[in-house]
Amino acid sequence: NIKVYKDRFMVVDFENTIRCFSINDGTELWSFQTENPFIKSQKKLSITIKGNLVFFINSIGDLTGLNINDGSLYWQTPTQSNIIYQNAFSLENSDLVFSNNSMYFSNNKNELFSIDSRSGIINWKQKINSNLTPIIIDNFVFSISNEGYLFVVDKKKGNIIRITNVLKNIKNKKNKIKPTGFIVARNKIYLSLNNGKMIKINVISGIQEDIFKLNKSIILRPNIFNGSMYVVKDNGIIKTD
Repeated sequence: NIKVYKDRFMVVDFENTIRCFSINDGTELWSFQTENPFIKSQKKLSITIKGNLVFFINSIGDLTGLNINDGSLYWQTPTQSNIIYQNAFSLENSDLVFSNNSMYFSNNKNELFSIDSRSGIINWKQKINSNLTPIIIDNFVFSISNEGYLFVVDKKKGNIIRITNVLKNIKNKKNKIKPTGFIVARNKIYLSLNNGKMIKINVISGIQEDIFKLNKSIILRPNIFNGSMYVVKDNGIIKTD
């Protein structure tokens, strides 16, 4: 998960160290190491940039803000108890999403967070089990749980406004069908599933409008570029209008 800023780029390695390199010659400009658990996590760790600060979340749930120029610590906020050190390999965080002066992310430990980017203080925490990237629209946070429930949450206070089961019309024996990612476009939610299908959902009502079969196996989170939608599958990319 590489983030580029002017003449430099940043990555986080599997030892929970963020490193900043020069784009021009590859020189390491600075590094900052956070707590490193005994068991290494192989999961991608999210990075986001705001102004002259870079934020990242490590494999044990510590959210850290650094000065992007020299790597000096701005603040650090743990989001998990010490128990997670023994189970770091099982923690799956979503990507970080920035809106105004707060960051939002969720995990598979039944937690959706809003954290103040200026101080690192937790604004609120809600019980939502999801490692999918949440989406912010106006004053609402949209999240889809790993069990297939669409949550609409008040961005300021964290109150749940609505919950909708978006998989209720899909035969899901032994709960093997799981969401893999979603986007919002033109008042519609497009949700990818691990069985190769995509669901179109009305944002306002939460009602399922259509189901598309795109592949025989897993497809990833859709992306939109120049009016077309692109979906990555196991051996290629699908383009739709």
